[in-house]
Amino acid sequence: MIKNAKPHCRFRHRLARGAAVGASVLTLAGCKTWRVEPVTPVELVTEERPEVVRVGRSSDSSTVVLYQPTIIGDTLRGLPTQLAIRPVMVPLRDIRTISTRRFSLAKTLLFGLAVGGGVVLYELLQGLNQGVSF
Repeated sequence: MIKNAKPHCRFRHRLARGAAVGASVLTLAGCKTWRVEPVTPVELVTEERPEVVRVGRSSDSSTVVLYQPTIIGDTLRGLPTQLAIRPVMVPLRDIRTISTRRFSLAKTLLFGLAVGGGVVLYELLQGLNQGVSF
């Protein structure tokens, strides 16, 4: 920090540092959301090869997340967790919806505004504690 600078210059320096940290966090924490795909499970899994899908079942209205999904005959097969060994199988006729995780710009921007607002609020409170006027 600049020792002989005026109080408002120290505030700007801390604010710039806080903004840089906030931008870094925002870049690393891009928010994702589930998006229902308009194609059949067979088309999605064989053409796009997603790492993870969320399947909505028509039989009991539940959802199940499957990692490393594959199509075997008339069944969607995948692992219930990334570390699982035993697969879960869902008959294609029981699939109501299939969703994939996609980047969400709106959620990421909202998260960035929240982080940035927190940084600005923190710096304002620090300035008040040190008697800095704006």
